[in-house]
Amino acid sequence: MIATRSSLQRLAFSFFLAASNTTRSTILSSIEYTERKVVQLNRLYSNLNSLFTPIHFNAAKDARLLNVIFAEVRRKKSKKSDSHNLGKTTLIELIDFMLLKEITGSDHFLEKHKERFHNFNFCMEIALHDGGFATVCRSVSQPTQISLKRSVDSIENCFQIAEDEWDHRDATLSAARDALNAYLNLKMVAPWDYRTGVSYFLRTQADYTEYFQIQKFMQGKDRAWKPYLARILGLNYEAVAHKYQIEDEILDKQSEQQKKIAEIDPDNQDRGELVTRIAIARDEISEAEQRLDGFDFHEAELEINKRVVDAVEARLSEISENLYDVDVDIAQLEKSISVGIKFDIKRIEQIFTESELLLPASVTRSYEELVDFNRKLTKERNKELRARLTKLRDERDGLVIEHKRLSDERQKLFAIVQQADTFRKYKALQKQQSLKQANLAYLEGQLARVDNVADLERSLRELRGRRDAATTAIEISLSRGSPIKQNITILFNRYVARILDINGEFIVTGNSSGNLEFAIRTKDVTGGDTSQDRGHSYHRTLCALFDLAVLKALEDTPFYHFVYHDGIFEGFSNGMKLRMLDLIREVIGSGKIQYIFSIIDADLPRDEDTEQPVKFATDEIVLELNDQGDSGRLFKMPPF
Repeated sequence: MIATRSSLQRLAFSFFLAASNTTRSTILSSIEYTERKVVQLNRLYSNLNSLFTPIHFNAAKDARLLNVIFAEVRRKKSKKSDSHNLGKTTLIELIDFMLLKEITGSDHFLEKHKERFHNFNFCMEIALHDGGFATVCRSVSQPTQISLKRSVDSIENCFQIAEDEWDHRDATLSAARDALNAYLNLKMVAPWDYRTGVSYFLRTQADYTEYFQIQKFMQGKDRAWKPYLARILGLNYEAVAHKYQIEDEILDKQSEQQKKIAEIDPDNQDRGELVTRIAIARDEISEAEQRLDGFDFHEAELEINKRVVDAVEARLSEISENLYDVDVDIAQLEKSISVGIKFDIKRIEQIFTESELLLPASVTRSYEELVDFNRKLTKERNKELRARLTKLRDERDGLVIEHKRLSDERQKLFAIVQQADTFRKYKALQKQQSLKQANLAYLEGQLARVDNVADLERSLRELRGRRDAATTAIEISLSRGSPIKQNITILFNRYVARILDINGEFIVTGNSSGNLEFAIRTKDVTGGDTSQDRGHSYHRTLCALFDLAVLKALEDTPFYHFVYHDGIFEGFSNGMKLRMLDLIREVIGSGKIQYIFSIIDADLPRDEDTEQPVKFATDEIVLELNDQGDSGRLFKMPPF
């Protein structure tokens, strides 16, 4: 027979009634725990237990207990004794490392002393607010290769998990953060991830300087942390973040606008004047174009230059020389052709008679034969000379024609070249036109910049309007407040009054720029301002009390449910220590907040009656340190 759900419920209720009071309490405690939602540190250990003792925190069902990091200075008379070199603060850095802090290039002790810690692999188990646990495994040698696993039950030793059983094996730092962020599921800080505010709850000595701007944000601007804090307080964080984003855009636009204004001539900043000057410049250019088009030059004439003229002159000179040579040759040929045989035999005979000499008959006969031969030879020669003469005359005719053509061309060229004034005017008009066009381009560029500045100004007006809307949204959010902010304000004042016997005011206002301002002020019983918050011890106390107020106000929400305060009792009076310890126990009494703190034996509160140091229960001390050699340190090795 299968039991119904109602029958099982009746059976369980009957068993509860029949149980003893002790058993009933145990059952109620168990039921209460199953409904409790927490994000707390459960265990921290390494692969080298001999050098790093595993730490089992009081978490989840044991969160009602304190988590004390207790350092004992046993060699009080030794000058070499140093309680500040045992590892109390180093533990915070190690926890931060296991919460996936980026350490590459930083002064983190695991990065600075990487060679010493090279062989260490660490595991940290975190209790999740929606049930179960998340285990993070990270090595020093490969800090960007991280393994993660989610489990229903606590895992005794993550180093015994098979590689294929990890949910994420050797994930990158970014991927590992995304996975852990999903595991933690801190809806109260969305859209930010878990890393953004984790340092608020890992307070080193350096993180007590400012109430809200912890060391992580010390170098950053307000936009890095104020929207986040507004989110935690239940205020309109979107308007706060949006306003900062808009102000960034305004600064960028203003910077760009100033650059554009610097590029504008002071005489050209009036857009109307610029438009008029551009219209006039364009009209002047148009008129000049018409004047240029009015010059009556043939296309060939516009290409004339000195080289063309010189070439024509040179060819004419060459033709003239050729004509002279041809004319000389023709004259000589004509003369040669016109000259016959001039030798007269009768004249020779007369000369011989007058000289009473007898001319032999043989000579006369030979001469006649010679004349006859010469006539034949001359005839042939003249024939060739006439052919040569004809050729020279044809050549001359060609040279004359070319000479005439080139002479006419030269005349035209000289006519154009001689119009010097016309060319000068044309060139001057061209130059003037170029200047006008350059001036037009400059004016148009100035107008473009003026228009750009105007566009930027319109964008700025739109951005300022959006900024004003965001400012209004912030003001409305402040005026309405939120239950979370109100609860934190009340709790903080209660805690301050209880510990310091003064009023502590947590104030959120808007400044003159419309941005949020967060402040903590202390008032005496008469309402006057006190200066107590200016001392380091009081300042540290107020920081711690504010953390407790925030955690208490959000203990039932998907938020952080742990805090580590380093050296919280240093510098306190004994009464303050006792009151602080009582308050802490009261805050964690619900089991929803895990409180971790470090303390040295000299800072232990003392019983007011016996004046003996108040001792913590054995199960509340999760780590003991001392100054008696390496074995007493967090890492069982020489100091670093």
